[in-house]
Amino acid sequence: MVKEKTFGEKLRGIFGLTYDATENTNRRRFRDIKLRSEDKELTDRDRKRLVSNTRDLQRNMSIAAWAVRKHLDYVSTFTFQCRSGNPELDKRIESLVDWWSRPKNFDVAARHSLRRYIRLLEERRTIDGDVFTMKLRDGRVQGIEGDRVRTPTHQDGKPLKLETKDVVHGVRLDVFGGARSYIVCDRGEYANQFNFNREIPAQYVYQLGYFDRIDQVRGVSPMASALNTFSDVYESAEYALAKAKVSQLFGLKFKRSGDDSLPVDTDSDGDTIEPYAFDFGKGPQLLDLDPGDDADFMESKTPSTEFADYCDRMIAAALKSLDIPYSFFDESHTNYSGARQALLQYEQSAANKRADLQQLLNQMTAWRLGLFVEDGILSLPRGMRLGDLKWEWIPTGLPWVDPLKESQADAMAVATGLSSRQRIAKSRGNDWFTIADELEQENEILREKGITVGGTVMTINGANANDNN
Repeated sequence: MVKEKTFGEKLRGIFGLTYDATENTNRRRFRDIKLRSEDKELTDRDRKRLVSNTRDLQRNMSIAAWAVRKHLDYVSTFTFQCRSGNPELDKRIESLVDWWSRPKNFDVAARHSLRRYIRLLEERRTIDGDVFTMKLRDGRVQGIEGDRVRTPTHQDGKPLKLETKDVVHGVRLDVFGGARSYIVCDRGEYANQFNFNREIPAQYVYQLGYFDRIDQVRGVSPMASALNTFSDVYESAEYALAKAKVSQLFGLKFKRSGDDSLPVDTDSDGDTIEPYAFDFGKGPQLLDLDPGDDADFMESKTPSTEFADYCDRMIAAALKSLDIPYSFFDESHTNYSGARQALLQYEQSAANKRADLQQLLNQMTAWRLGLFVEDGILSLPRGMRLGDLKWEWIPTGLPWVDPLKESQADAMAVATGLSSRQRIAKSRGNDWFTIADELEQENEILREKGITVGGTVMTINGANANDNN
């Protein structure tokens, strides 16, 4: 029953003093008024269901798994470069970071290198919504998947007495809504059993997640909006395949001109021979039909053109949850200009996601270099403090769509002063100073060996390379 409008509501409607979007009509679904926090919208049970369904989709649907991998390829790969201004110090710090990045020196489980760990972190926050990293005193880290940070009710199978009035999805908050500590649980023997393990102060934990609200405590997967669409495409494909298989199992039909039943023959032993019995698995068959009979293969026309177009549109819509253009999925979908425009637009969204990872990497690097200094492994020059050090985590650059055109455009941008070599190298995931060092080293080797490269002429020890002597 629709509630009757008050006189004030009718008056505002007559004079247009309202928003049409606030009016409930029979033309669209009625939506409840809900102005709750995002953490209230997604209850403990709903969060568990969402994480479980998204993980299951990644396991079983190749398109969803590909979309996540492609997202990781563009977002989660970085190279460390130190820029303190002291070449010797830069090499020393880069060497220490490289040592720290190895699995045994970085991961407490000695399983993941820093490079792989960052990729896994981005994967977990994409699927689960958020993920956590705990710092250890020896400079290693321990990853904590998002479903383990939760509000527990039991410990070792017994009810747990834990003050939880200021706890939201396993995060204990201060009066300002910031994290004071994180409650970590262990997965129990059964699928949905989580037992209290410990409560870790927030100063020892990094949280990485996707947030859409200012007061949001726990992250939510960006794939949540496309979960139903991905599932519909997956199930529709399964049904279409089943229909196609059925049409193959019952693939031959016979037509008779009269009302007589099929003739029944017997062999020399008197056994009945099934009429019109053919085995197409043995190769081509000769159909010897009675006069007036006809045979036809049944076709399901599966998948139809309309069904295929619908699936393509749904896939394109689902990929938008990760900002991935459809041309990534179907390379023949567009031309060079369209592919480049899609790539540039995707780069804008990828840059924001990479910024979160770069911030996390900077925090972890500052913490680890501080431990190197405390332990006496790294000595800074007199008067220099840890905060004076400068470094950069350079993301992997975008691949060229057309190398010739884009390299010419880059050269023109440098020549006209619209860009710099450093900016262009960084956009390709390279460090221009490293390139300059490599060029200097190559030129020195060429001079030592008496090799001169200029245009198409090469001189080796004073002899023309084109000479036969």
